Amino acid sequence: MVEASLGAPPLAFIRGLLLRGTPMLALPPDQTPDHTVPAMERLADSLVVRAFRFAMLIPLLYRVAAFPKVLTGFIVSNGSLGLASVLGVSIPAVALNIVAVVRLLRGRGTQTKLAGRIVVADLAVGLLVNLVVAVTAPVSVQPFAIDVAWTWLVGTITLWTLSFGVPAAIVLLVAAAPLRVLLTWAGGDGVSQTLAVNRGVGGVIALAVAIVTAGGALILVGVGTRFALGIGIGRGRDAERLHNQRVLHDSVLQTLEAMGTETPGDDEQAAERLREMRVAARAQAAELRRALIEPAFEEPSAGLAADLATLATEMTREGLRTDLVAAASITRDSTLPEPRRAAMREAVREALRNTVKHAGTTQVVLRMEERDGGITVIARDHGQGFSVQDRPAGFGISQSIVARLAEVGGRGTIDSSPGNGTRVTLWVPR
Repeated sequence: MVEASLGAPPLAFIRGLLLRGTPMLALPPDQTPDHTVPAMERLADSLVVRAFRFAMLIPLLYRVAAFPKVLTGFIVSNGSLGLASVLGVSIPAVALNIVAVVRLLRGRGTQTKLAGRIVVADLAVGLLVNLVVAVTAPVSVQPFAIDVAWTWLVGTITLWTLSFGVPAAIVLLVAAAPLRVLLTWAGGDGVSQTLAVNRGVGGVIALAVAIVTAGGALILVGVGTRFALGIGIGRGRDAERLHNQRVLHDSVLQTLEAMGTETPGDDEQAAERLREMRVAARAQAAELRRALIEPAFEEPSAGLAADLATLATEMTREGLRTDLVAAASITRDSTLPEPRRAAMREAVREALRNTVKHAGTTQVVLRMEERDGGITVIARDHGQGFSVQDRPAGFGISQSIVARLAEVGGRGTIDSSPGNGTRVTLWVPR
């Protein structure tokens, strides 16, 4: 499933992207334009909001850069003739687009329905700008003056391509030729004049180039988003699978292993052992039930020190005496973020259980201290120890300890040698 989502995007997705624009980005990787998932509607709207927000930056920034360029070309070619007319629309146009860019970057996006109205309003402003220039510019420089105002419509057709797809932009392109004729007529210039025709054809070609460019940008953004979303889904599935494995390893598997150990021959001791296993089974069942509940419903603990104290009490029921020592430097333990505190707590739990199963001792010392801008917990026992080089790390060490801490920016190391006990050092940043 993950590999399929990371492959080449289907042609249906690319075709839908060109036909519909940014709304296609709201579909999950395994959906096509004809198979939208109703349950994804809320997420889809959120994705479209973000996509539209950044898509609008392209035409806005284009106008901010292009208006001064075409205005400079107009002044070089015509001097001050008609300058008041083009300045009267260029300066407000640049200012309006700068304000829009700032609002987009600072805002949280625009709702999908409102976004469509904004795009239509943008077209209306572009038509008004061109009409004002066509009517007020002197007849001799009118084609050049319209070219300056035409910059707004180039941005508009780019916006329509990104927001509604290529077909909607082509509709505007088809309407551009008669629009240019209408603007020339409104300014009193002869439609048959060679200059007006040439400038008009150039303006229509500029719109066509904008559609092609925007379509290419749309494909690049869409394909990039599809790959990124596929990678995110794959990693999310891997993380979920690893989380489930840890829950089973740290709870059910531990209890089953305890039940599988041989019980003493004495009936009284055997009965006591059975009671202990029942208590452990109930505790593990409660722990597993808590793990199945969403984190949002979990009650925050009092802090890592309190967590470790509770954990020490739990391990006493399993026959391990745990002495907890907190360094004097520990003064702000409760400020440790919950994900890091939980990772540290579960890593310590796994280290203590390894002591119970493998160390051959009934006593361990836990020391908590501040170090390197974080919290360090050291579990030290004087059991039989083992050779770190000769015994590869199992799931408990590699995943329940090392990988779990690495996910929150921490680290875990194990130092041990035969006959010298084991020292487990765990660290997480604040």
